[in-house]
Amino acid sequence: MRLLFIHADSMSYETKSRTRAAEEIGEEDKKGSMDEVLVCFTAVEKGDDAKGGRIVEKAMENIREVASTVKAQNLMIYPYAHLSSSLAPPDEAVRVLKALENAAGSEFNTKRSPFGWYKSFTIKCKGHPLSELSRQVVVEGQEAKKQGEDRYFVLTKDDRIVAPVEYRTENRCFDAMLRKEALKEQVGSSEAPEYLKLCRKFGIAWERMSDIGHEVYHPPAALIFDLSADYAKQVVTGFGLSVFSVRGTNMFNLAEPAVKEHAELFGDRLYTIESDNKDFVLRYAACHQQFSMMSGWNISYRQMPVSAFEIADAYRYEQSGETMLLFRLRRLNMPDLHVLCRDMDEAYSWFAKIHGQVYDEVSKLGTDYEMLVNVSSMRAFEENREFIMSLLRGKGKDCLIHIYPEGANFYWTVNIEYHLLDQMGRAREVGTVQIDTGNAKRFNITYADSEGRKQHPVILHTAIVGTIERFMYSIFDRALQRAADSGKPGYLPYWISPEQVRLLPISERHRSRAGELAARLRKHSIRVGVDDRELTISKKVREAKQDWVSYVIVVGDRELEGESFRIYDREKDANVDGTLQSLVEECVEKQSGYPFKQMYMPYELSKRVDFSL
Repeated sequence: MRLLFIHADSMSYETKSRTRAAEEIGEEDKKGSMDEVLVCFTAVEKGDDAKGGRIVEKAMENIREVASTVKAQNLMIYPYAHLSSSLAPPDEAVRVLKALENAAGSEFNTKRSPFGWYKSFTIKCKGHPLSELSRQVVVEGQEAKKQGEDRYFVLTKDDRIVAPVEYRTENRCFDAMLRKEALKEQVGSSEAPEYLKLCRKFGIAWERMSDIGHEVYHPPAALIFDLSADYAKQVVTGFGLSVFSVRGTNMFNLAEPAVKEHAELFGDRLYTIESDNKDFVLRYAACHQQFSMMSGWNISYRQMPVSAFEIADAYRYEQSGETMLLFRLRRLNMPDLHVLCRDMDEAYSWFAKIHGQVYDEVSKLGTDYEMLVNVSSMRAFEENREFIMSLLRGKGKDCLIHIYPEGANFYWTVNIEYHLLDQMGRAREVGTVQIDTGNAKRFNITYADSEGRKQHPVILHTAIVGTIERFMYSIFDRALQRAADSGKPGYLPYWISPEQVRLLPISERHRSRAGELAARLRKHSIRVGVDDRELTISKKVREAKQDWVSYVIVVGDRELEGESFRIYDREKDANVDGTLQSLVEECVEKQSGYPFKQMYMPYELSKRVDFSL
């Protein structure tokens, strides 16, 4: 806010015509005058309304100071846009001006000139040294004061608390997580991660014409991404919840109190943009949209728990030097599930079910998670300790507890981050589940209890497989770890391999047979490519292996007739003899339970373009 004070013998104004932003006024407000007056020319700036009463309190401090100095009892507040080039939207400016008028009216004889009108005015300045003063009113961001430091300790499965420096384990993932999070040590290799080679292979890169941290996906990677997204939705809708899938926008007005309050708790990673003189936050999860929608739903206790799901494009302003393909992005895709529960008991029950599903999914990747349990306060830890212990006993695991400093008014109580050990020896967060006790009230989300009374539910936030990008990261990382452990080529799970079978005709006269076999395989929902290029068969075989194709069949004279083939199986890294029918049966079995999509590029390799990165 900008203020210009003029101590005047008199000040008068008269409205002439209205602008598009003019506030509605009565006839008595179209003219005004005051004698022996302190005139406060005022410009409300962007963000002032979001500071609530603090900006008015700060402005009043300045008014009191100046009025006391010049001994003025009369005050005229005069909106004056010319004091600033960063003006608040009209509706916000009027709210702040009215609040300032009300505050001043309890201490001074106050009049406010109307906002948004063209006016003529006459002022007679007194001309003494203090008659003209300008002020800039600034309210610094006031986070809740933290009392004390972050606290870490290990909670064991037999309910003991152990200091991080005293804890010993042979579990490499837990050790890496503890050292990084609690002891603040550098953990893992500092070399370029191996998974970046797979990003290049399948076509994942930074978009050079966008902001930092924004990815593009060439056809193989786009297929992997979409299959991952379909799978994330399949997981959410497959374990007993009533799931309502929604779609929404990605930007929300920071002038909305609920949005502003929620955003302030998110910290310094807000990704904001300006539009039509308003400030918007790009959503960092699906929370804002789903909460806005659910606040209008009529929900009965009989329908609980109720959940909403969206794969939300989310935006987080990560530091430019910390962005990593697939893992740390400014634009990411969050398969966000929010579960509305009647009470804490129901929240505990569904948290445990989701927790089990999180572990089931990571086991399918051939690895395991360790838990970092974030708790909003020591009191919240004690209140939720038995529940946390039930999770530890169920998995036979210890966990790392992180107690946040007291004093911050968090909307959540318990948040579990599920970490896996990557190929670089680092513990990486993928899945997450959180208990939210504040946002239902903030966004006015209610359900009707058995007596018809409105109640605020407890909300569970969860991304069971993590973000789509981190799920892909986990798949790539596991492929590389399997290769390192076995000494064999890495491979992707069959269902997500961009090209599941490739047929290699030795010469032109074998192409028709290869095309026939490909058509038969495609009828069974198998992604099949045919290398119809004029290359030697050894080069075709080499490139098929370089492209991580799951199965490769050379089509020569022997394969022109009959149903027996020599098939290269990448997972086994071996040539095996089989029939087309046996291959189909094996592929169908591996595909079972997973989503399917057709190939995202021509099946003939001669028609494909080179997108090498």
